[in-house]
Amino acid sequence: MLKALILVRPQRADVLCQRLLASGLVDDLSAVECRGYGRQKGHLETYRDSEYTIDFLPKVLVTALVAAEARDRLVDLVCATCRTGRIGDGKIFFVPLEQVTSLD
Repeated sequence: MLKALILVRPQRADVLCQRLLASGLVDDLSAVECRGYGRQKGHLETYRDSEYTIDFLPKVLVTALVAAEARDRLVDLVCATCRTGRIGDGKIFFVPLEQVTSLD
């Protein structure tokens, strides 16, 4: 079993979650709004005639449990859903889990 940590643009998060659940690759997932900094390097904003740099950009962290054998299919689904070809599309991390215990 693997824990998938998927960082994506906020505009793609809802569609990604719907497609992940519909695919049957994951049973349940969670999504958290967060902010991050990477190669995208932020952007300039103007507020009341003053410019300032926004370094931390909004992202959504989607966390799901996936079977190890379904890892490549999950990567393909996320890339097909979220990849725009621009810097800042996101990242996928996998963490191996030794044990999963349900509280219900």
